[in-house]
Amino acid sequence: MDRQITPRELWYLWLAYVEYKTPYVAPSTVVRDYAKFEKRILKMMKEKPEINDARDVRAWLLDNFSLETARRTIQQFNAACKFAVAMGDLPINPFDGLTRYWGKRRRITEDNYTAFTPKERKAIIDAFERDHPFYAFWVKFLFLSGCRPEEASALKWGDVASDFSEILINKALPVDTRIEQPTKTYRSTRFPCNAQMKRLLEELWARNYREDITPETVSTHWLIPSVKGGPFDYKNFQTRYWRPTVEQLVRDRKVAFYFSEYHARHTFITELVKKGMDEQDISYLCRTSVAMIQRCYASQSRSVSVPEF
Repeated sequence: MDRQITPRELWYLWLAYVEYKTPYVAPSTVVRDYAKFEKRILKMMKEKPEINDARDVRAWLLDNFSLETARRTIQQFNAACKFAVAMGDLPINPFDGLTRYWGKRRRITEDNYTAFTPKERKAIIDAFERDHPFYAFWVKFLFLSGCRPEEASALKWGDVASDFSEILINKALPVDTRIEQPTKTYRSTRFPCNAQMKRLLEELWARNYREDITPETVSTHWLIPSVKGGPFDYKNFQTRYWRPTVEQLVRDRKVAFYFSEYHARHTFITELVKKGMDEQDISYLCRTSVAMIQRCYASQSRSVSVPEF
């Protein structure tokens, strides 16, 4: 197969591919992810402009990036050139077949979907209420809603029913792009608030209500704002407050293992499974698939005991 292609040719094909894909992907994908692939092409154009073969592109990527980064990049270049062939801009796809022999990447982590126990959840909330009360609202909201952090940070008071009975969860605000977009699964939820969530919303309203918030402007104010009043920066919170607090609880033997704030969501879903809620209802509440619940959370909810020998 003729695999000839230069970095400059690849760059033009990539720009055309991104232009085509932009209406169909999340804005953060274009700004965050696609921009990375373009930078790699530009770096290759500068450092190795004489490349003229897709196999040499792959070799250059492997010399300059990790195996996983190179694999993902080749996959994207393959997709771009496949699109170019369909549009008549290339006679053949020079990357065809180069993605078949990488092997499937395994994520070697023991904590992908691990939940905190109810006792650990209480210890975390108590620690924030004692040491960082401003951030306790954020922590409690994650545990009570099962929201992804980028979904929680996107919420405004206009997304909350006036009687605090429901929350409309239908968008996300990634902290790195600050571009509002649909949720990860493009699904929305009219989240029914239980008594605990209603009390939390009432406390949030009492804390954040100010004279300059009028009925006309209330919908524009963040549900859980940052200290300065802007959208909540959940990555900064993770680094400066969540990690030190939970790691201290681990040292104090109040929490068994350190997990990120995202595991508040895993805890919420796992508890719903334990309580026997219908999987379709959990899927709706948490904007995830029944298959994901069965595959990743059902096992977490089991109580397994090792017998004595």
